[in-house]
Amino acid sequence: MKKEFSTNSVPVFLKKHGSRLYALATIFLLLIFGQHVQAQSTVTISGVVKESSGQSIPGVGVKLKGTATGTVTDISGKYVLKVPGPGSVLLFSSIGYNTVEEIVGSRQTINIILKSAQTDLETVVVVGYGTQKKANLTGAIATVSGADLTKRVATNPTQLLQGKLPGLSVTQASGEAGNEGNVLRVRGMGTFSKAGNEPLVIIDGIPGNLTQLNAENIESVTVLKDAASASIYGSRAANGVILVTTKQGKAGKMQVSYSYNFGRTKATSLPDLVYNSAQYMQMYNQAATNSGAPNKFSQEQIDAYANSTDRNLYPNYNWLDAVIKPANVQTHNLNLTGGSETTTYNVGLGIVDQPDIMLGFKYKKYNLQLNLNSKINDRITFGSSITLNYGQRTYPRPGSQDIFLSTLSQSPLYGPVLPDGSGRYTATAYSFQSANKNPIAVAENALASNTDYFMQGNIFLDVKLLEGLQWKTSVGTNFDFQKTYDYKPVIGQYLWFAGPNDQPFRTLDVGGQGLQVTDNNYIYPIGYTQLTYSKKIGDHAFNILAGTQAEYYKNQSLSASRVTYPNNSVPEIDAGGTGSQLNSGTAAEWSINSYYGRLNYDYKGKYLLEGNIRYDGSSRFAQGNKWGLYPSLSLGYRISQEDFFKNILPVISDLKIRASNGKLGNQNIGNYPYQDVYTTGFSYPFGANLGDGVRKTGLVDQSIRWESTKIFDLGLDISFFKNKLSLTADYYNKITTDILDQGPLPIYVGYDPPIVNNGTVRNRGMELSLSYKDKIGEVGYSFTANIQANRNKLLKYSATKINATTIDKVGLPFDSYYVYEFEKIFQSTDEIAASPKQPYNPVPGTFKFKDLNGDNKIDENDRTVVSGAFPNYDYSLNANFEYKNFDLSIFLYGSQGQKQYVNGWGFQPFNQGSVPTTDWLNAWTPSNPSTTMPLIYMTGTGTVSQNISTTSTYYLKDASFLRIKNIQLGYNLPEKLVKSIKMSALRVYFAGENLFTFTKFPGLDPERIATNTRYVTHPQNKTFNFGVRATF
Repeated sequence: MKKEFSTNSVPVFLKKHGSRLYALATIFLLLIFGQHVQAQSTVTISGVVKESSGQSIPGVGVKLKGTATGTVTDISGKYVLKVPGPGSVLLFSSIGYNTVEEIVGSRQTINIILKSAQTDLETVVVVGYGTQKKANLTGAIATVSGADLTKRVATNPTQLLQGKLPGLSVTQASGEAGNEGNVLRVRGMGTFSKAGNEPLVIIDGIPGNLTQLNAENIESVTVLKDAASASIYGSRAANGVILVTTKQGKAGKMQVSYSYNFGRTKATSLPDLVYNSAQYMQMYNQAATNSGAPNKFSQEQIDAYANSTDRNLYPNYNWLDAVIKPANVQTHNLNLTGGSETTTYNVGLGIVDQPDIMLGFKYKKYNLQLNLNSKINDRITFGSSITLNYGQRTYPRPGSQDIFLSTLSQSPLYGPVLPDGSGRYTATAYSFQSANKNPIAVAENALASNTDYFMQGNIFLDVKLLEGLQWKTSVGTNFDFQKTYDYKPVIGQYLWFAGPNDQPFRTLDVGGQGLQVTDNNYIYPIGYTQLTYSKKIGDHAFNILAGTQAEYYKNQSLSASRVTYPNNSVPEIDAGGTGSQLNSGTAAEWSINSYYGRLNYDYKGKYLLEGNIRYDGSSRFAQGNKWGLYPSLSLGYRISQEDFFKNILPVISDLKIRASNGKLGNQNIGNYPYQDVYTTGFSYPFGANLGDGVRKTGLVDQSIRWESTKIFDLGLDISFFKNKLSLTADYYNKITTDILDQGPLPIYVGYDPPIVNNGTVRNRGMELSLSYKDKIGEVGYSFTANIQANRNKLLKYSATKINATTIDKVGLPFDSYYVYEFEKIFQSTDEIAASPKQPYNPVPGTFKFKDLNGDNKIDENDRTVVSGAFPNYDYSLNANFEYKNFDLSIFLYGSQGQKQYVNGWGFQPFNQGSVPTTDWLNAWTPSNPSTTMPLIYMTGTGTVSQNISTTSTYYLKDASFLRIKNIQLGYNLPEKLVKSIKMSALRVYFAGENLFTFTKFPGLDPERIATNTRYVTHPQNKTFNFGVRATF
């Protein structure tokens, strides 16, 4: 607490006493240099320093060349300095800009325009444990600036990476607040094991969590895609590496900026359902007839709804509108930055208030970023970067998918509470209906809450030992503590027409009853120390890096629960009965020791070579297999630097060919799968008594070794017309071997199968990125287009594995679709009789499947592989325009070729009574011989449902889409007006997120993760934003 208070006090103190400090500093300078100034005739010089865009720059150093005399510009970019005379030379310098020299001459006012230095993202990129000039890169790297990311508004910064970095695929699994389930893949799915496919995320040099950051605090994001760029991270880099750099402070008076965003959020797409009660009842009866179900609505019951004048008692209730409603999302961001030429700070505070469009879900997040850099002297620099995050997520305990399907399961015949005003919750209208749980009763009573306290950060010391020799040491940690309250109340549900004294028809299904409280925490300290030596000898330039790193990880979990509670008013552990109480706890730890190095060499800036190596030792492997070596080599040739090339093709500004090959690893295999594990909780007889004992439940393979990934990459970087037009292209071949998976073992052995090295997966692909920027008059514009294609293939596998809808077989993409081929809808009994024998005794209006092997019957031998498990390609287009004070950005994102297998609630009719979509109004009947919709049926009842529910291509839907992801229009208020209200800048903007989606996918959003075959997932969000950003 003391450290945090001290850090936050700096900007407060500067804000309060800044003017006095400025005056004292000026007096101090005059006292020191007063004798020198008095000996000559002095001239007072003043002016303003601005960027090329016209924006003033605070904190610019203004120095009299050859002396220590100087000052810095104020918050408005203004400065005043006394110099000896007309022959004086002023130096204007600031980090990120080219230094400017000006001879005073006869001028008393000198206004300066500083141009961006060649150290921005276009020319210098962050790489593993350092930075490199983009021109000298030989690996496959893509970078995006924080300024580009924040042209969109999102509560989770991971979402902002979608479509921005070729080679990185980002899929948002859900629109649920605080639980979006974003999935990141670098160059495809490299493994099918529990080691996972998530890339390593490095934040300011230390492994961290990207979702815990505030996007407003991000300076840049870089993805390392090939072995040449990523092997410096060795056993953690098989799935790629994402490097995140947070914003640092800028010298000068403290600058305060505040931004606010208000977003009106709704679902991008929802199914069109039949919510007319009489129509629903008639369709239900027809489905019951077709399926052979015994219970139906009587004509009297149907007439009561069709002819009612009392819609409170006989409603047409729209459950979808009641559960999914527009929501207002707000974000606040406060930033303070400033400091001296030797010490700078940056403080960012972010607040997210995100209610969900689905009833019962909400999320709040508070984020604090503290960055400090201090140049102690000409040789020593000290700094720190700390992120503190507090999150509070509230959600109905069954989860958003269950709440959605429960919503679809409710018929329009009743509302959530009884019509008598008693407040009792409804089960169904009639006892023969089989609705799922009442989603509103769950959302109002059975809420779980998760509180998350997170910290990640590091401190570093950078020492210049000798000319060209730097020593850097950094120590950091991640710490996370989460507490989850999960209370399952006992809630009665009643029939819609129940009397005041009727007993509940059933109890609300909330997955049991009672309270469970769980604490989870982990600590993850990391430290590294390294030496970097740079030397240039004539036309030869060398850069050598050598270092060592140590990591330790430990997580712990503790849970307690009680089942019986006298009522639902006090959901605390001690309020429950002690007769049914449980507790449990676990802990796990691992560590890695590493040694790494890199050599960069270039000759005249045109012949480039880079070698990386890392040697990792992990506690997760048995003795003899603990250590792994991960080398890489890459070459680059800048043909454009050859004299002959410059004369032949002057239109080409830069041309570089590069190639790399190397090896990466994956040590995320779980905790010690090579060790024999004995499980507690078993009783054994000891004499006349039973005693607690343990038993071995699985076999192990102590010879297991690291998963390894080898990547070959061939790349081209070319730019034209003085770098206005640029193209980056990469081809890669990525092969992962020794994939860890459960080995085949007959069930009669009685043990769980061991984890063994068993599988090889290949990913091949191409990436293209094309950008163009220019200016016509006062209109500046730029375009960036990205496209990426990946082909996945299983090269080695123990034995073909057939799942419900997929197959894992050598020669195919992993988890390829494997289903029956839907041919048509039977129109008559004669057609059925003339066809190969179909499953489940079809009738007219049910499905006919193709007899692919020609044996005149449909069985498992007629299942076939269908493409679409992965997209053919993903693509994006980003356009930016600037005119005077206006700016406009348009971002499009699309995916082509992927299919999704969908069934169940919302797609199949009357699944637990679920309301059919309006498509079923065109269901097959003898008088309406539809060729697209079968006869209406009750899902899960009878042979008709079995026939139509057979896994087939009918349920494979094209999930290709093109989305207008974001459009933003902004306006910067005129500088004169802004200064009149004591500000340095003020910007307002309007934006839309997920505005339009062009797709053939039915009803819901096509962007999803296929963790199961259910049609329903939490809808994606369409958001209309208004925002303001003020700088003081």
